Amino acid sequence: MNKSEFLAQLHDHLSVLPPEERNELMEDFEAHFTFALQNGKSEEEIASELGNPAELAKEAIDGRFAPKEPVYWFNPDTPPAPPAPENPKRAHRRSGFATTMVYIGLIFLNMIAVPLLLSAWAVGVSVAAVAIGGLISPLALGLDYLAGNGFFAGKSFAVVSCVGVGILFALASRYVFKLLIRISNSYWAWNVRVGKGGEEHE
Repeated sequence: MNKSEFLAQLHDHLSVLPPEERNELMEDFEAHFTFALQNGKSEEEIASELGNPAELAKEAIDGRFAPKEPVYWFNPDTPPAPPAPENPKRAHRRSGFATTMVYIGLIFLNMIAVPLLLSAWAVGVSVAAVAIGGLISPLALGLDYLAGNGFFAGKSFAVVSCVGVGILFALASRYVFKLLIRISNSYWAWNVRVGKGGEEHE
């Protein structure tokens, strides 16, 4: 079997594939023929080494092709029953009284939770303020020196300590604010979910 016969049979067996995939495979086999011919092999030897075109096509098609038409395992003249429709979500609206009670409950809950959340934010702001104060303490020392109060080693050590504390509080404030933002967003989303809850249930 020469090159033309081999490629023609392979093309016929690959006809079930989409044109793009079929052409890509055909180009691969043509490139194999070209490379082998350049190395001194004959077309018949190359075709023999590659094997049966039908078997090669079967391996290439395996896992890539699925029949588009439905498969009937019993009577091919009887179409299969249509798939059962999925159960739609049943709309269930809360009664007006229940909705009112939910919102009243949220109001009382927020009267306690919101001040606690604001207090937590105040702590976070305080941590950030301490961090800023420690980091700008060298500036205060410089201004004190320019004001004519002289230079004292004790002040320098105090400033170095303040800078170290400021760095630690700056690192801590980053995580504190991330946590506060996460808690605030979660609490707000929970309020919205509870307020709108009960309108739709599966």
